[in-house]
Amino acid sequence: MLHTFFIAVGIFISLSFTPMGPMPHERVDTPKKSNAHSGRYIYLGDVPKFKAQEIELTVSKMSLSTRVKAYVDQERIDTYAKQLFNRWKTIRDAFEDRSLSFHPLVKISDLAQDKSPTVRSWARIAEQYSSHILENAEFDIYYSERNEKNYVSFSEEEGYKKDLIESYFRYLFDTTLPSEIVTRDGQFLEELLSRENSRKLFQKHMGKLYTQDDSKKNYLGYISLVYPIAATVEGPFDQPAEKIYDLKTAESMEARWWSDKWKDEFGGFPFLLIEWTGVAFHGPISNYLGLEDVWFLRRGYVSHGCHRMDSSDIMELRTLMPEDLKEAAKKIKVTVLNHFDVVDWNKDGQEEVIDVKYYMIPNSITSVNEEKLYSIETQQKTFFKNNKFAAKFYDGAKDRIVNAPRYSEDKGKLVTNGVHPSLPIYRFEYRPNRVIQYKEDGARPLGYDDRAGKYPPRFFQKF
Repeated sequence: MLHTFFIAVGIFISLSFTPMGPMPHERVDTPKKSNAHSGRYIYLGDVPKFKAQEIELTVSKMSLSTRVKAYVDQERIDTYAKQLFNRWKTIRDAFEDRSLSFHPLVKISDLAQDKSPTVRSWARIAEQYSSHILENAEFDIYYSERNEKNYVSFSEEEGYKKDLIESYFRYLFDTTLPSEIVTRDGQFLEELLSRENSRKLFQKHMGKLYTQDDSKKNYLGYISLVYPIAATVEGPFDQPAEKIYDLKTAESMEARWWSDKWKDEFGGFPFLLIEWTGVAFHGPISNYLGLEDVWFLRRGYVSHGCHRMDSSDIMELRTLMPEDLKEAAKKIKVTVLNHFDVVDWNKDGQEEVIDVKYYMIPNSITSVNEEKLYSIETQQKTFFKNNKFAAKFYDGAKDRIVNAPRYSEDKGKLVTNGVHPSLPIYRFEYRPNRVIQYKEDGARPLGYDDRAGKYPPRFFQKF
């Protein structure tokens, strides 16, 4: 039985590991809240949950990136399958509750099908980053309409839910076996959650991000996750100030819906406070009205000071942290750099400038000819060149950064000491979409910290 089971588990489901950024969301008409929408978000990804003291964040306002370093011990690897299973089961059980409804996943190109040529071009730009982690050959996770009220029937909605949860199971556990067969058979389930299978799954999902490093006592190494961000319109030398912070988790919010100050939406995503002035990590804000509000992150100097993140990324960052954010108070270090994030992240002896393959998506385009300017291949070569602050450090001929300031830490404070003469750039692959939008009947979101209903955002943060 064990041998047969692992042959089945070992069959690789062909997933498209292309980047994901923009995603449609469901609108609702809310007076005086110009961009308000309905729904909350569930994280459908594969990262483990960590203790607060195991997480470090490094923000580069020059590179417009946030790098997470999360330390891994043997227990986390050996129980990885169990944590994934508990996350899946929590979501599966919620899916079976009829009070929950889901905004179906929609392809951006389908939304643009009957639009103008420039809107279709914008959709092609966005779709460079548009795939979902649940895409596979067996289940069609994409629907023809963009919100839950367009389901043809109750049975169709229930069928869609089952396809999503089944696709998620087979993605997490790298198996072609139906979840029902595995979960009702004690021996199958025991083998699924075994230490041996946990190690295989950790290697599958986290292997490319894992670096072996025993320099931290009781830990085997760490995973590195890199996310694109936005920063203030004033550029990298403005707020938040360059220094080492503790993330204000006890004061952070599970979901912030809108800003009374800026009259703009935060989308019901976590609002993770960096400093007391209100600077935080939060959702993307930007949307594309031509396609009925497709969320997308504008990676650039476009914010009022906060570090905007893609919807999947802010949800993943929250999921890495303890269920109760108050337990993380003063334990998660955030190093904010004006200049580049330079690190030998994989311990190969070569320091590199960190980047991530998610680049500029325009608010709109006026000509179909603009489309080629926003291809990933073009922007990968021009990202630093087009950043007026980074351009003076960028050697385009060699694709290297020259004379970047060298940082070190002295008694908890950042200091610069000389420069790096010339450095290569390491561009992390961008991770696919890992969220789905949901609504709960009768639950009314509050203005800031959303605790309403049976399924508030924290409900899905247990695992």
